[in-house]
Amino acid sequence: MTGKMKDGVIQRGKTFSYVIYEPNTATGKKRQRWVGGFPTRRAAKEARDAARHSVNSGTYVAPQDLTVAAWLDRWMDGHEVELKPSTAKTYRDKIRLYLVPALGHERVQALSPSRLSVAWREMKASGGKDGKPLAPRTVEFARAVLRKAMEDAVVERVITVNPVIGSKMAKRDGKPKHTTWTGTQLAAFLDDVSEDRWTPLWQTLASTGMRRGEVAGLRWDDIDLDAGTIFVGRSTTQLKQERVTTTPKNHERRTVAIDAELGSALRAWRAVTAAERLAFGPGYADRDSTVFLWPDGRPILPDYITKTFARAQATANKNAAARQSGRGSDEPAPVLPKLIVHELRHTHATILLRDKVPVHVVAKRLGHKDPSVTLNVYADVIPDDDTSAVDVFRQAVWGACRWARTRARTPVRLAG
Repeated sequence: MTGKMKDGVIQRGKTFSYVIYEPNTATGKKRQRWVGGFPTRRAAKEARDAARHSVNSGTYVAPQDLTVAAWLDRWMDGHEVELKPSTAKTYRDKIRLYLVPALGHERVQALSPSRLSVAWREMKASGGKDGKPLAPRTVEFARAVLRKAMEDAVVERVITVNPVIGSKMAKRDGKPKHTTWTGTQLAAFLDDVSEDRWTPLWQTLASTGMRRGEVAGLRWDDIDLDAGTIFVGRSTTQLKQERVTTTPKNHERRTVAIDAELGSALRAWRAVTAAERLAFGPGYADRDSTVFLWPDGRPILPDYITKTFARAQATANKNAAARQSGRGSDEPAPVLPKLIVHELRHTHATILLRDKVPVHVVAKRLGHKDPSVTLNVYADVIPDDDTSAVDVFRQAVWGACRWARTRARTPVRLAG
């Protein structure tokens, strides 16, 4: 049963609908749109008034059935021109693996903070492969991607407000802990892989705190062995089997000082690659004076660095066990904690900070935009020596204060 229309509102069956004359951006004219499903005439009138106000103020958003999956696909097609290729790939992976399975079928205009809060909780509990839990950091990254996509949906008048803002995630149980090596463990690793072709690469990563991609993109003209410096001005990432070279993360170009031992190792490595270039002849692949190469001049791929570092650790542990056995000892050889290659960077920073190297110096070496980033990441390893702080203040103030010196010489008299 359809009732009589009054003030643009009409009853259709058990619900009410209103009509709005919305602007057509393509023609500049207005077109009629019906919006229904309201339980009462009053609710329909309130929605009609809000729609009219938004049309008059230029903020009107037309109802549409655009899904999250369709919007994310459209958004990435336009947005990735602003991104590094590796970042665009990461965004697409998060969309494909997590956002589309969880939310792809839902209408963009139907999303709400409460609905998304449930999605983040479910994603953390069972959003991984085969229903396994996801790490909080992974869920946070997926949420950040959707937040940016919804910000642009507001700009393009797909929605009026960003539903990701206001959605809640469970608090982390403290900051994530990094696995790192001590200086002794790092030295043991480098000793036990000293015959490995890529030992100069491990030495560079560990001695400078550079990222994997920064070392993969390193060229000889970035290194001044006489001055003892490396200029970090590019980063190489991998898309399938192709190398893509861009600026470092956050575009933080920097110069890093190196020690004499790393300088000697790099001199020796340069001699090795120069001999290989001469031996291989005209077919030698390298044309950019890349530092870390295969014997035929092919540059090492970043993903291979990750894989071969895991094998290098296994080799180091095997060599340590053989050495222990050769001594006739029944005690098991110490096993190095397992690291991913990025944790050589964490190891570098941790060793420096634990030995009280100033945070701003470490931040500059790592390429952090602000020392507060370093403090946030490594707060748990910075020495918390309150006693030394007391001693510093005591010497600076009380040591120069006549009152304190007099008090020290005057015996305390008890009352009574």
